[in-house]
Amino acid sequence: MCDSADVDYLLISDDDDDDDDGGGGGGGGGGGRGWRLRWPAAVRHKSRLVYVAGRPGTLRCVVVGGRPAPAIRVRLSHPSSADAADAPPPPPRAELSRRVTWRTEGERGLRVERRAAELASRRSFVVDVDDDQTVVSCEATVDGLPPRLATATITVLCQ
Repeated sequence: MCDSADVDYLLISDDDDDDDDGGGGGGGGGGGRGWRLRWPAAVRHKSRLVYVAGRPGTLRCVVVGGRPAPAIRVRLSHPSSADAADAPPPPPRAELSRRVTWRTEGERGLRVERRAAELASRRSFVVDVDDDQTVVSCEATVDGLPPRLATATITVLCQ
């Protein structure tokens, strides 16, 4: 048996994708408080996230695959930073919560377990006009394997 497995894919989204049906995410738990992570049927990564200034929105980083469960980090980099790599991280804009789910597919003897983890701020991510063109980075790391990275740019609309 393999000790670790790489992340299959990452996606960043601004969708409130928390329907009670779980999107087929049955067969696994870890959601807590009756919540189940909607199983990503297809990669729906967005390269542009759209928010309205001053209004709470959702920021989600979903990671599919990885064993053991990957560490997930979300960072915001403002384009006006001269050297974003050396700049201190921006202050937190919302509390991010981690949720994990899994499901088993296939017939007995040939079953495959699929895992998904999410770091999200549900309707609590607030931006202002100065955040336009800020880059969101989602990084997933499984011990002993190189990190996987997805990025998206924020577009801020005025009210």
